[in-house]
Amino acid sequence: MALGYFSEQSFPFQGDDYLRIASCPSDGSSARRWLVEAHETLSPLLPDDSAPALLTDQLVGPGGNPVDVFAHFGVNPARLASLRHNFAGLSQTARAAGASRAPDAPIAPWANFDDVWIPVADGVELSARFGRARPADESGEADCIVILPGLFGDNSILRTRDLAVALCANGFDALALEFRGHGESLRARRDLFYNFGILESADLLAVSRWLQDRQGVRRTGLVGFCWGANHALMAAWYDVRPEPHVSVTDKLAAYLPPAVPRCHYEAGVMALSPVLNFERLINDLDQPWSSFRHPVNSGLQKTIKTRMAFRGFESPNGSLRRLVDEEFARSPVNYPGVASDVNRLMRLLPFEGEPDGSKLDDLRVPTLIVHAANDPMSPAQDVALLASRVRNPLVAAAVLPGGGHVGFAAYARAYYYSLIMNYFDPIVGAAATRDSPARTAASAPAAASS
Repeated sequence: MALGYFSEQSFPFQGDDYLRIASCPSDGSSARRWLVEAHETLSPLLPDDSAPALLTDQLVGPGGNPVDVFAHFGVNPARLASLRHNFAGLSQTARAAGASRAPDAPIAPWANFDDVWIPVADGVELSARFGRARPADESGEADCIVILPGLFGDNSILRTRDLAVALCANGFDALALEFRGHGESLRARRDLFYNFGILESADLLAVSRWLQDRQGVRRTGLVGFCWGANHALMAAWYDVRPEPHVSVTDKLAAYLPPAVPRCHYEAGVMALSPVLNFERLINDLDQPWSSFRHPVNSGLQKTIKTRMAFRGFESPNGSLRRLVDEEFARSPVNYPGVASDVNRLMRLLPFEGEPDGSKLDDLRVPTLIVHAANDPMSPAQDVALLASRVRNPLVAAAVLPGGGHVGFAAYARAYYYSLIMNYFDPIVGAAATRDSPARTAASAPAAASS
């Protein structure tokens, strides 16, 4: 999603970008408690010229109602799309969002990463780039963090490469994944189309199993940007969801994998700038937008039109609703009303009186949502609404003063990298437990000498 006014930039990890917290402030049972104590250590890395960040409980006011996020940060929500009034948010968004490119253009190789193909269903493989930890711990094992792109994204996005390299440099394996119908997955299989979450969330479970079958991979974690963040949240829910569930219609249930007791992505899930009200975005894109009035919506519509033209859809335009319908018309998940059923499945907040199913209360792995008050695409007020509805201590949220939409590295690079590295850290991270293998190994010398 290019905005035209700014160029995509790389924000590579540097040695002083990682401030490691001293100890694990949780026992793996509360991402909220972990976030409070970790943020206290990391907050000096944020610019000091704005209101303080709002964490999970601070997003909820008296009576359990969401606080006014925009009032706290002094933001006018009606002007978030304006270059004049939200220059920082728009520039941070654009510098991290990725440049326009042909949907099937080859992607330059990354040093020390291998191109791999991961089987996720009968006859379906997904492309990915896999890098090993440098160095791994003494056992030769490392957790592997899977990175998901945003809407219609692939591994050409510089922020994906930058994060993958940073993870490997700090003791993690990293896997940058491309969904069906994107990147190298698209180049290899023109007959596969995108399903906006119904099949892709199941694919993510298969990716986790594939990684855990590899020698040297201890646990898996998951981090997603934008719509990829929604995929990450849904993957955390897919295999632990109650059956039946209000979000799953009878027709759609036939395409979902059965829920199983096993949890995937036990190292944790992180959702950066999720689109918590995707259906509202679909409605917004039913009308054309000018680059002057709303550069984000205009840029997104140009991306949609480009994809429609490339895939051979008739009369390409910027309607996300029409793109969804066209993709499903060519998908194995194709029946009258399927788009409505998938919206219901993927819904994270109530929409026009329709239920969201309280999915995040079911999650069994630490899950962290990070958003920006000046996000011009997905309003930060949605995060407060979500926080007011979710009771699960494993689900935490933070709204930062800046960062635009997925532009956290452009806003506060050291905080961005430090938060991610600490969150997934097997010893001090949100999923760390007293009996975790890495934590036990780390404490063994001290125990032996006492």
